[in-house]
Amino acid sequence: MDGETASRVAQRREQISAALRDPDPGVREAASRALERLERRQDLALLLERVRSDSAGVRIEALYGLGALGDRGALPALVAALRDPVEEVRVVAVRTLAELRDESTLSPLAECLDDASAHVRQHAVEALAQFADRRMVPLLRAVLGGSEPAVLGPALRALGACGDAACEGEIAGFVAHADPGVRAAALEALAALD
Repeated sequence: MDGETASRVAQRREQISAALRDPDPGVREAASRALERLERRQDLALLLERVRSDSAGVRIEALYGLGALGDRGALPALVAALRDPVEEVRVVAVRTLAELRDESTLSPLAECLDDASAHVRQHAVEALAQFADRRMVPLLRAVLGGSEPAVLGPALRALGACGDAACEGEIAGFVAHADPGVRAAALEALAALD
């Protein structure tokens, strides 16, 4: 934020803060809401700036902050972070988008199923499971074709959450998997199907 903008925001803050002492309770309540909105906008601007930092740690903190704000204005920055070169930044971006549960992020989250990192893929599957959206079934089925157990378990649970009984045969095939976590996930998924 440049100096001129900061000055204008400071003046607004002063005007709004003064209204907190207005004799009318409706004006005081409006001033309180206005002050909160002004602060949230400033927080959003600061976090959007920090998400572009050269430091992965700063980017991660900013992503958590954007998630806590819950502002749709943060979605483009969160989606962009899915392509960050640092694995942990991508994981935090996936987890934050999962918490926000905005349907406009389904496609970018689905793209993470092809990430080079199994950790990112695992969190992407878990994120998609929270939507329980049948449009994700073909993508989740594709994940079953050769993923490591850390990804298979969440993928099976996600298929179960989607409720598509057409997946029953595929899911049942994992009941005898070598990994006990995958077997447990397959059983849970079978129980969740329609």
